Amino acid sequence: MENTKTFLFYPILFLVVLLGIDKIFTLPFFADQFTQNGNIVYYRHRPFLFERLKKEPTDKKKLIVAFGDSRAYAYSELAFEGARKESFQVYNFSGPQTVAAYPVFWLEKMVEQKIDAKLLLLVLSPEGFDDSKGMYNSPLLRMGVDSAFIQKYLDYIPEKDKEEYYFDRIVSFRKLEFDYKLFIERIKTRSFSEYLIRNNKHFPILNISKGAQLAYMSFQNNVKELEKDTLRIKNIYLGKDFKIGNSSFYFVKRFLEIAKENRIQVFVVWPRVYPKYKLEYDKLNLDQAYGERLKQVTIESGGKYFDLNKDLICDEYYDASHQSVSCFGKNMNFFVDEYEKLNK
Repeated sequence: MENTKTFLFYPILFLVVLLGIDKIFTLPFFADQFTQNGNIVYYRHRPFLFERLKKEPTDKKKLIVAFGDSRAYAYSELAFEGARKESFQVYNFSGPQTVAAYPVFWLEKMVEQKIDAKLLLLVLSPEGFDDSKGMYNSPLLRMGVDSAFIQKYLDYIPEKDKEEYYFDRIVSFRKLEFDYKLFIERIKTRSFSEYLIRNNKHFPILNISKGAQLAYMSFQNNVKELEKDTLRIKNIYLGKDFKIGNSSFYFVKRFLEIAKENRIQVFVVWPRVYPKYKLEYDKLNLDQAYGERLKQVTIESGGKYFDLNKDLICDEYYDASHQSVSCFGKNMNFFVDEYEKLNK
């Protein structure tokens, strides 16, 4: 009997077959149409919002565009009343857990299309400046930007995220960040059609508000819950390894350069958080390591800097990390007041 050791090749064959199946997830459907709940909804929605923006007339109303992380969700024209409502419109391109490169991606596209924005709100949090947290690969590279942008700016992406990005190119399924719990739920409810963009129930809500998310509403601070949430958020983002890196400062400068070249006013905003959570910032000396550095970069590039932990008081919170939507009418009108002072 012939002595064969073909079984030794079975693991290699299995790996080859697995990688072959994995290439299914490189199909355009998964890049353009496949939508789960959570973060990906916002990133899938923004290309549709951009197509709408391209058709929006800007000769009657001045265009304001809000960029940033989830703390920028609620910037909306719904805050305006009377004459101001007839004079300004607001589009919101914020994204959950996003980093400063994402606003650069959309601003470049807006400039390319000659979209006439008058004011850009760039809302940035120190948590997104920690290069060790992997937020450049997920969500930015996985969900937020196209391959052309990645190749253009790959040298400015943190090394850890670049390694993850290259791994994602080998194993494409990783990019989906597949939600197995949601998958089981949709088996039970026979609702697989909701994986298609056109059937996603969150899209119409974002469309109505031109990209803003207005769900984070509370009318009274629950101090016990807010202090509990302070500890939760601190443990996620501000652990002992937290450190302000350089990557996002590069993209802030790039954003400001593009705006300056196109004569667009920029307000860079450090968003307000629950005061107990702000104390965690203070323990890390973020007023200096983050705030003063961001302020300097902003002023040097012709923008205007605001720290809402100091500049504007509205002490209503949805959780320790987000002001209540009830604050954003004050915030939005405050920024338009500042814009009008500069453009009398």
